[in-house]
Amino acid sequence: MKSTKRILALLLCMAFIFSFSACKTTPTDDTSKDTSGTVSGGDAAPDVPANRRDASARTGKNENTPLVLSSGTMDGKFNPFYATSQYDVDVMNMTQLTLITNNENAEPVAGINEPSFAYSLKMTRDEEKDTSTYEFILKNGIKFSDGTPVTGKDVLFNLYVLLDPAYTGSSTLYSMDIQGLKSYRTQVIGEEAAIAKDSEFAKAALDRVKAVVNGTAPEEDKEASWEQVKAYITEDSGVLGGYLAQGYTLADFGVGSNWPEDFKAAAAILGYMGNITCTDGTVAAADTNVDLTKLATYTEEEAIELAYNYTKANMTIAEYDINYGWTVITDGKTEEASEASAMFEEFKKDESSSYLEANKGTVKSISGITLDKVTEDGVERERLTVVLDGVDPKAIWNFSFQVAPMAYYSTEELAAKADGTENFGVDFSSTEFQDQLKQKTLPMGAGPYVAADSAGNRTNDFDKYYSDGIIYYVANDDYCLAAPLIKYLRYKTIPLGNELAALESGDVHYSDPNATTDNINKIAGTKIKNILVDNLGYGYIGINAQLIPDLNERKAIASALDVTLALEYYSGGLASNIFRSMSKVSWAYPTDAKNMYPFDETGAASKEFFLASDKFKEVDGKVVKSDGSAVEYTFVLPSAASEHPAGAVFLQAKEVFVKIGVKVTIDTDDALLSKLEDNVVAVWAAAWQATIDPDMFQVYYSDDAENTASSPKAYGLYWLYDNGSEEEKAALKKLNELIIQGRKSLN
Repeated sequence: MKSTKRILALLLCMAFIFSFSACKTTPTDDTSKDTSGTVSGGDAAPDVPANRRDASARTGKNENTPLVLSSGTMDGKFNPFYATSQYDVDVMNMTQLTLITNNENAEPVAGINEPSFAYSLKMTRDEEKDTSTYEFILKNGIKFSDGTPVTGKDVLFNLYVLLDPAYTGSSTLYSMDIQGLKSYRTQVIGEEAAIAKDSEFAKAALDRVKAVVNGTAPEEDKEASWEQVKAYITEDSGVLGGYLAQGYTLADFGVGSNWPEDFKAAAAILGYMGNITCTDGTVAAADTNVDLTKLATYTEEEAIELAYNYTKANMTIAEYDINYGWTVITDGKTEEASEASAMFEEFKKDESSSYLEANKGTVKSISGITLDKVTEDGVERERLTVVLDGVDPKAIWNFSFQVAPMAYYSTEELAAKADGTENFGVDFSSTEFQDQLKQKTLPMGAGPYVAADSAGNRTNDFDKYYSDGIIYYVANDDYCLAAPLIKYLRYKTIPLGNELAALESGDVHYSDPNATTDNINKIAGTKIKNILVDNLGYGYIGINAQLIPDLNERKAIASALDVTLALEYYSGGLASNIFRSMSKVSWAYPTDAKNMYPFDETGAASKEFFLASDKFKEVDGKVVKSDGSAVEYTFVLPSAASEHPAGAVFLQAKEVFVKIGVKVTIDTDDALLSKLEDNVVAVWAAAWQATIDPDMFQVYYSDDAENTASSPKAYGLYWLYDNGSEEEKAALKKLNELIIQGRKSLN
């Protein structure tokens, strides 16, 4: 297993100016070095760091020369509520301040020295009432970039936008079990009545999804579902293009083999969706609408349109979900209509809209969200309190939302009426209100930068802010932590794969290509300085416990795997081994993790484990099954062994097993990932991605009565939970208990 790295590259001459991005990570309650709380003339001093740096510290190039960062193609939706692409989010975030943030240990934090609007945060659990309470004391004296104060009303505005039934952005804040939220979203008084009304909407929505699945839906619903397919194809295209630009090929995604090195990233979606195929370097068109002579010139939009039309002509939406891991109308695992699908949510909103409009105002606020004031050490501050029923350890991360200005993103009329008790600057369940909010694509907030034009002047003109693929920013010298050390900042669109060339030419000063040996070699001898950082992704080798049910047999296989060989694929220290299935980037990765089954090239350790099982015996120095038949395994990779990081590991294991009479066949299957869910692959290599919250439920909770995820099935854990040895069952039961215990704690 491995942990790969990314490379952060910048021109050496500009390296010194990056100190602006380093925020202090002092503990939340460390206010010994701040001047907040000082009362002067009856007003509390701003909650900012002591000796806060002002713009006078900015001199020379930091004052006069723009810093240019590279970016992939942006969608132009720089909106804190509706930005979708990561490039847009990165750009938008430069203008924003979040309620809370996290430190380098992935712990939620707030405080004077943190880029947060919360002065402090506290989480408490009431076991008797079965509630969890989140309390955020808000900072005094913080300003938006237009000079207006940030207040608790702005926080409430953001919450009520994200919790509104008409909201269609990517936030899932509404999934929290906040007290009174169901009543508010259904406009029905009483929790039980609200649940009943919500179930009514859900049934109607599911019936519409079922109609799409069986082909009896009205054209309007069918087309809406296909539009969602197109949206997902577009998303996949962006992801694929990014990976191809970093040195990956479609073969790494289980598609074809030996793709040409000059295969254009923009056309990657054609291979992924099956319009074109590639076998041993030869590209062929399965779709008669694809012109192979234009593969190098197709725009991404043209490729997406071709992929969409081909998909629509050759499979149902349910088949698309299953084949490509999406949930348009199903749960992605079966072809049945599902409440876990995107269209269920869309139809449910549609079903509820007329009722909500007719009953608007019945429930004016969410009872579990309150704003009041507290006084501490003679200083009065606002306090936001959110009460949840039950416990949800992941809930805290939902509060890392941007605190965007109500006066800017709401309407003038609604903002004027906002009182923080019954009016919050949001027109409840109004598509028109959400649409006007979406139109605010020029971002504004309390972050370190402000939208500008090419001359560095502040602007409200989107076309001047984003022009010819370049974003222009100027420093917000009122930023709470400090006036930025760099006055002018730009993001410049650089075609995927051209990042290093742009750095060498001086077109940009900073980029983050993948840390391949080729990229490292290109940088060597240039003026480009690079910093290696760990990647969230990691590779792993899996063994299915249902297909290989004997524990000692699995130990024997593990002892034949020399995982250090995977590092040769990433030479030059660009990867490191991990011995637990998570990235070392994660705060949860154990510092003392060691290889539980060390590699033994002689095969002796593997033989010992085999013979510890009554399913095997030794004949003439070789391991055979107890009935005398040969022991054989198939190890599966998504691409050829020579092209995969785990290829050398499998080849070496094959040689080790030969010494003890065990045969290993290494197979390449470009449909590996989908076959894992079919429970037909015994030993394989794949990859996973780390998240800030290492919740183990989805991947390792082995009771299928409670967990419906596919990963435990691929690992054979569901089967092992019911059919393993008493020792294995006890271990899995204990693990399940610990997973649930972790989910019931706010620590």
